[in-house]
Amino acid sequence: MTTNGSRWTRAFGAVAVVAGLMTTATSTPQGGPLAQAPNGVPAALMKKLTRGANITRWFGYVSPTDTSILGGYLVDEDYQNFKKMGLQFVRLCVTPSVIYRKGAPDPVNLKFVDSGIDRLQKAGLAVLWDLHDNGEMKLDEPGHDNAGFIRFWEELARHYKGKSETSIVFELLNEPIFQRNPEVWYKLQQQTVEAIRTIDPKRTILVASTGWDGIDTLIAMKPLEEKNLIYSFHCYDPFIFSHQGATWTGEQQKVMRDIPFPSSPEAVEAMIDKIPDQYKGAVRFYGNQKLSAQYLYDRLSTAMRWGAQNHVPVLLGEFGAFPPVSPPESRARWFDAMHDAIHQLGVPNALWGYDDAFGFGREKSADGKVHIDELTLKHLYKIGQ
Repeated sequence: MTTNGSRWTRAFGAVAVVAGLMTTATSTPQGGPLAQAPNGVPAALMKKLTRGANITRWFGYVSPTDTSILGGYLVDEDYQNFKKMGLQFVRLCVTPSVIYRKGAPDPVNLKFVDSGIDRLQKAGLAVLWDLHDNGEMKLDEPGHDNAGFIRFWEELARHYKGKSETSIVFELLNEPIFQRNPEVWYKLQQQTVEAIRTIDPKRTILVASTGWDGIDTLIAMKPLEEKNLIYSFHCYDPFIFSHQGATWTGEQQKVMRDIPFPSSPEAVEAMIDKIPDQYKGAVRFYGNQKLSAQYLYDRLSTAMRWGAQNHVPVLLGEFGAFPPVSPPESRARWFDAMHDAIHQLGVPNALWGYDDAFGFGREKSADGKVHIDELTLKHLYKIGQ
């Protein structure tokens, strides 16, 4: 997940590029799972990387000195929820403000992260250790000295060497951007993988493409020669639907509301008067594409087939839909479609997030009770129908 406003332009433009390839079918497609090629990833870990969720607010989007959260965020009811949902792994988002100190992990907060991982592992969960940058590290600025990034991962490799080799995965960077200079990221990623492997040769590493870890940049990416790597991608398609009302993605997306899914000319005409005139064209374009369950299936299939063709495992690291101004019935249909595509294709996946509004929106009330979004539970995991 990123808060970079330019993501809207990139994502909506991608819809136009692929529009000619889309089917307009409205029924859910049929198909079998696409087998994953482990390519050196341990079998015990592959077995765990099936259904997961992002934990976003424990070590991400939190004050780096708030020990009340860092030291005790999840409660027993959360772990009961994980079991009910059938989660096998979590993506633990750790933001640079919490952990990154000029090329070295913050020693105090690293202890909190370790304690959290211990608790998650005791609950039977594998952990993706995600350095969750949202662009604040400025790694893609021209001429930026990225040596500190490599040193940071070298230090983590030393810290975890020989520990939990089949249950802790290093995710080098959340949603690399590098639109102007993708070659910089791919060189930096290669150097970082090599540096980690020199210290901790058995560690599984999650690698990513540029362009916010999108599907289109994934399939244009050349796989690394190293084995025991997993290739990440994120899917918030169609972006105009999933991010309607989001205040951090630019003015156009901020004013979107009541955007339907599936899309059709008739569906958008029924709500077009709620959209400012300067953005009605974008909404009508979305309606004319007739994006349905087939579209989501095709998008996930594109990523899975790239993995199969290159004999490497892939993982859907983020997906979700923002609820404040989206029609609940459309959000339900979007999750239904994602459920079907994920299961038909056998996509390893991590919802964004367990504790973010795009997914379960976990909140704890004053009496200590944990509340999650029942719509997501029902339509994504088919629990409580």
